Amino acid sequence: MEATRAETATWEITGARHGGITVSDMDRSLEFYCGLLGLELVWRGELEEQVQEIVGVPEATSFDIAFLRIPGSETQVELLEYRGIEKVSGATAPSRHGTGHFCVFVQEIDALYEDLAAKGVQFKSQGPVEMRTGPNKGGKSLYSLDPDGYVFEFHQRPPNAG
Repeated sequence: MEATRAETATWEITGARHGGITVSDMDRSLEFYCGLLGLELVWRGELEEQVQEIVGVPEATSFDIAFLRIPGSETQVELLEYRGIEKVSGATAPSRHGTGHFCVFVQEIDALYEDLAAKGVQFKSQGPVEMRTGPNKGGKSLYSLDPDGYVFEFHQRPPNAG
C-alpha cells in the first residue's frame, strides 16, 4: 500500500492562486470577462523574460497577460495571449480529456442567462439546468462559451445552501 502525500512530503498546498485561460485576442477577452461578466482587472502587461522557460513553448516571444479578480473572493483568472506563435484553437467538447472549465458562484442565474444571451453570449444549454441529484440538488448550473470557445460555468447554490 502506498503512503499518502501527507505521510511522506514536507510541502503543502496553502490556497488557491488562479486558473489560467489562453486567449486569441486579449482586448476581446477582457471585454467578455470584465465588460460583460464583471471580473475586476487587477493587472495587465506584456512579459518577455522567461516566457519559454516557464511555459515550455520555445517559439513564444512574449505574452500579453492579465489577472482578473473574481468578485467576492481573492481568486483570480489569468488570461494569456501568446505572441510570436501560430494561433491554433484548443476549443473542443467539454467531455474531451485535457480540456477544462472555470466556475463561479452567481445569484439570479436565470436573469444572468437572459441578460448575457441577449448580448450574444453562447451557451451549451437552452438555459440554466437545475440539479436533480447529488450534493448540489436544487442548485442550477450553466455552461457559457467565452470568445475563444472556452467553457466558463455559472453555478447558483441550492436554495437551502449556506
